[in-house]
Amino acid sequence: MKKKLILTAVLAFFMLNLIFRARADIYDTDLGITQRIFRESIDKGILLYNSFLVYADREWEEISISQRVWNKAWDTLPVIALAKRGLRDDAYLCEYLQENASQVTPLEAAVLAENEVANEARNETLGELTDGAFCQVDEFIPAAAPQAVYSRQQLQEEGFIKGTFYSEDPTTMIRPGQLNYDTLMGFDATLKQDSSMPQILIYHTHSQETYIDSAPNDDSTSIMGVGEHLSSILRTKYGYNVIHHMGKYDVEGRDYAYSNAMADIENVLTQNPTIEVIIDLHRDETSADTRLVTTIQNKTMAKFMFFNGLSYTRELGELTGLPNPYVQDNLSFAFQMQLFAEEYYPGLTRRIYLKGYRYNMHYRPKTLLIELGSQTNTVEEAMNSCEPLAHIISEVLNGKNKQ
Repeated sequence: MKKKLILTAVLAFFMLNLIFRARADIYDTDLGITQRIFRESIDKGILLYNSFLVYADREWEEISISQRVWNKAWDTLPVIALAKRGLRDDAYLCEYLQENASQVTPLEAAVLAENEVANEARNETLGELTDGAFCQVDEFIPAAAPQAVYSRQQLQEEGFIKGTFYSEDPTTMIRPGQLNYDTLMGFDATLKQDSSMPQILIYHTHSQETYIDSAPNDDSTSIMGVGEHLSSILRTKYGYNVIHHMGKYDVEGRDYAYSNAMADIENVLTQNPTIEVIIDLHRDETSADTRLVTTIQNKTMAKFMFFNGLSYTRELGELTGLPNPYVQDNLSFAFQMQLFAEEYYPGLTRRIYLKGYRYNMHYRPKTLLIELGSQTNTVEEAMNSCEPLAHIISEVLNGKNKQ
């Protein structure tokens, strides 16, 4: 009996120590309460979507005992219950409290009060409704501050970067060093010349890709129409000189579309040697019951995905017959876009997809292949996504993603 009491006392002391350590991690700091929550959330593998919405992205088995103590306390907050209710991107804490007759805790009240000042300018533009949602507006307001942040410690781990930002096709594999954070962010993605000369080329290897409500034989409602909309935003809102090439390379079939496109791409680049950025804009193909959507500023948007070809397969190794001297540059360029998107528009992008071949990404270091939505998205959803996509592209091209 005496031994059991001693063992119980030791275990109790151990657990209390863990609790006080977790508490000290949160409160022993001069940061404001929102910053403390933000930092602790990131340290514990939790991402903040906006002022009111968070979710845990770590498997339970991977979380240490001290982290479980923290997560148990964290789960008691209504804001977490809201997030776990369904991870709706357009959900607000006030909705949860109204539906569940809950009271705002002192901690939540402090968070809401501190964020109210930061959101004031945005609310004036969008118009705040009584239930905490925002009314529909025509003009898209680019995000002025990150909604989620990854710690430098996390990003220094290639395993974390791969597991968080990438999906690897079974036919290929990323090799050691290719996802090194310093290498990825060390790449200079900024444009070197002004808009008096062509800077960006947008084209479509698969011009025949359409959406669920695209009109037959109407290019303006296909991926080509979405490409023209993206081009227009980049020109008029951000001041870039964009060439939108409307060549069609998959009318007879998709098998040789990439090789069919090569001659025209090379011709455009020869005539416009100042082009530094190439974007091959696609629409993905998913299962019929998949809906790639999120909500930003009360608008439904199609999720998009950056795609990288590695010129390397598990079966053949390095594809010397399809060389790409810019594989690492392409990887870095897409990663900088992805990281900015995840921080400023969480949930808008899917993981970067890695596949084995070249996909005509060998013409410029700053080349992107983007899959915007799928066949189950509407044209409007795809068009809506062009606004944040253009903002992401612009912020990386002007270097503001590193500030």
